[in-house]
Amino acid sequence: MKTSAFTQILQDNSEKALFFEYQTGQFVRTDYHITEIKNVSYDTVDCGGIRNQWTEVHVQLWENEIPEPDHQVDSKKALKIFEVVNKVRATYPDTEIKFEYGNSSFPTAVLPIHDIKDTGNALIVQLTPDQTTCKAKDRATTPEEKAAACCGPASKAKVRVSLANLATANACEPGSGCC
Repeated sequence: MKTSAFTQILQDNSEKALFFEYQTGQFVRTDYHITEIKNVSYDTVDCGGIRNQWTEVHVQLWENEIPEPDHQVDSKKALKIFEVVNKVRATYPDTEIKFEYGNSSFPTAVLPIHDIKDTGNALIVQLTPDQTTCKAKDRATTPEEKAAACCGPASKAKVRVSLANLATANACEPGSGCC
């Protein structure tokens, strides 16, 4: 979802509570804070040697260690935070918006919006984890191109190494001259 579409939904539903579901049935606590709104620019080179550039907006959601039962961010308050940020610098309106969140049982991740459910008195922003991909393989248009992509079938036998093997391997002793 584009940032401008998300903020428009907030404007259209400014009197509604705003909740975030980061996994099915798992919600960010209701006393969360929006601590940062980040314009993020990516400049990458993929394994096929192709440069990729894009931008996103990341909204950081944070839970105080001490619950705050009198604190709640609704659609109107979230929109006001966007307005404060936009007074300092413009938020990219036409880029994908994602939410950064983590807690003691969920590692910090940047999550795109899967859907927004309107319950009548609240908006539930359903987030979903991104999946990694191989851009070189994604660009391929034929089975032959996919096979030749850098992530295609390996042509050499892979050496398997386990932590158990490393732990029992002969270690290099100081002064032995092996290092």
